[in-house]
Amino acid sequence: MNRNLRNILPKGIISLLFLSFYLIGGCDIEFGSGSNSGGGGGGGGGNNIETIQGTIVSIVPDQNVEGITVSISIDNSAPVTDVTNASGFFSIDGPFAGNPQISFSDTKSNQLGTIVINVFPTAQVDIGDISLNSGTVSLQDQTQVTFDGDVTVNNCTGNSGSLEVEAQNDQGKTPVIVQISASTDLIDKGDTITCEDIFLGRNVQVQGDIASGNTVDASRVEIN
Repeated sequence: MNRNLRNILPKGIISLLFLSFYLIGGCDIEFGSGSNSGGGGGGGGGNNIETIQGTIVSIVPDQNVEGITVSISIDNSAPVTDVTNASGFFSIDGPFAGNPQISFSDTKSNQLGTIVINVFPTAQVDIGDISLNSGTVSLQDQTQVTFDGDVTVNNCTGNSGSLEVEAQNDQGKTPVIVQISASTDLIDKGDTITCEDIFLGRNVQVQGDIASGNTVDASRVEIN
């Protein structure tokens, strides 16, 4: 074989190998997510942070519900605050996943009460109407929550039962029991589906009332 040809061939093979590795490394490989109601993979919660909101409706001894400082802290972190508007409403962004403490104080920095609640990763929490009575915080409504997560367990028969949904973001993950009833709206791309047809691994958005601990009575479950 010609000496020049012998020198060229190895270099050509190395160049082809390099090009092959480059092309493989530069291509995104996508796995099908499926188009049926039950199919598809989960997406987790990403870095979505939590929000806590509520409305102070009464204070004893009597004073204005406007201008109340609401402070939320978790795990001894620096508190995040908001001041209530004329209606007594406040809304504070996290991150708050875990058991944040909510403190209320008046315009003279007098403590009006504190309460600890449970918040899932990604949760948008509305604790509803709040009464402050001589240091005691009373929630007048069921706490409403909206959160995202992946379905890890399906215990539904027909259109009732429960799902276990893992709420997850950069702060961690929490398994939540989602109770399904006949009144729960189950939606996929605008269509109504049945609970038992929601496959494991599906990423869903859950809306409902916190029944206790990490249990939610769902009013709506929609596949993302």
